[in-house]
Amino acid sequence: MNTASLNNLWTYLQGLTLTASNKKWLADHLYEAAKTEEKQPTREEALAEAARIRKEKEKALWADMPKENKEDLKIAPWIEELLKDIEPMPADVDIEKIKYDHIMKKYG
Repeated sequence: MNTASLNNLWTYLQGLTLTASNKKWLADHLYEAAKTEEKQPTREEALAEAARIRKEKEKALWADMPKENKEDLKIAPWIEELLKDIEPMPADVDIEKIKYDHIMKKYG
């Protein structure tokens, strides 16, 4: 809303005969709505946060592994080179939909 609209809204509210409890009710609802809007992350922020958490968990799992097991799982350098630019699949990918679309394209 622009400033003129907000001023008109304020003028309208001042013209109403509101009791103290009505004003408190209105203020509480406006405050809660503002708090809720501030807390809602964007889709991109939510996906980035999910990816960050997943990477932290992967690092923690790797760090907790005993050294002798890490040596058993060592990846060949040429494979590391192939995999260096691969990012994990985004959290919002719907694998079942991808499978369904593939089957429908192939057989449907």
